[in-house]
Amino acid sequence: MPNESIHPVQESILPEPAPALAHVTRVREAGTETLPFIGLDRNERVSPFPGWFMEKLRAALTSETLNRYPLRDRLHRLLSESLRLPEENILLTPGSDGALKYLFQAYVRPLDQIMMLDPSYAMYPVYARMHQAEAVLIPYEPDRSLDGEATLKRIQPGVRLVLLANPNQPVGTLMDESLLRAVLERAREIRALVAADEAYYPFSGFTAVPWIEAYPHLLVIRTFSKAAGLAGLRMGYAAGHPEVLGNLFKVHAANDINSFGILCASLVLEHPDVIEEYVREVRAGGELLSEKARMLGLEPLPCAANFLLIRVTNRCSPERLIEQLKQRNYLVKGPFSAPCLQGCIRITLGPPEMMARFAEVLAEAVTAAV
Repeated sequence: MPNESIHPVQESILPEPAPALAHVTRVREAGTETLPFIGLDRNERVSPFPGWFMEKLRAALTSETLNRYPLRDRLHRLLSESLRLPEENILLTPGSDGALKYLFQAYVRPLDQIMMLDPSYAMYPVYARMHQAEAVLIPYEPDRSLDGEATLKRIQPGVRLVLLANPNQPVGTLMDESLLRAVLERAREIRALVAADEAYYPFSGFTAVPWIEAYPHLLVIRTFSKAAGLAGLRMGYAAGHPEVLGNLFKVHAANDINSFGILCASLVLEHPDVIEEYVREVRAGGELLSEKARMLGLEPLPCAANFLLIRVTNRCSPERLIEQLKQRNYLVKGPFSAPCLQGCIRITLGPPEMMARFAEVLAEAVTAAV
């Protein structure tokens, strides 16, 4: 009979975590196992920076970049010039996630209601649960549209914050400007904040930044991870009323952004053509892939971001297609449970030559998945 005393059961001596964490489930990010694949599943920049840009970056990198604590003022000044906003209207953050986290810490209380589109960025409901708030979901119609009247009806007393990813991910749509203004007006009536998460704004051509003066309860959140191509550096910022940003600053971590990220983001802002050229390449790549998908009997859906949704159920199941693409060294996103994305896969877009190569592989994978 085994000796049961070898591994005695003991009560945990660890302290209990905050009660709200009992309702939070997180999945670890993918690691080095993804390196052998061509990743078209995370909406990163998928082509390298120009050689001249990398040379400028190498020349600007010194030992002091690593040795000294971060100095923010240069990047702050460049953003002020780029956005045509006073510096007091801008707060640097560690990615858009940093801005969201600070927003919840500064403004959200237990039992507050947080409005958000559904589906949308996966961290929105996670932050709501962390802060013991209630996530109020605004579902998309099957055609990826929003019921404007139903959306406005949900902005009632008790709503503390309205989160709008615009363009939205993973849906790929841009909110109608008239509806966005109506949301802002309704939120003002009940003294709620509206956060417009513009992670994909360079690809859509629309931004709410010029509206900040008219709507002091509007916060625009952006990242350098998408069009600027700095996903690995976790750089972002929030633009809004100085009082709102001042409260976010109160909860920010000391030295929450790093010197290398500041250097790279500054260089991108000094050379905006790096972003502009990449956006042109992505749009051209999207047009090419859309045409190739239609030739395969698939249904590409219009998207205002750097990805393309393709409904594939006319030919095969998304699950089988995703597996066939993985066998051919490509990672794409899907399948999706939301009704408006049923039967879709999502592909991160890149330059036309990259999308042409992917289209050839897609044709092979569709045939194998049928």
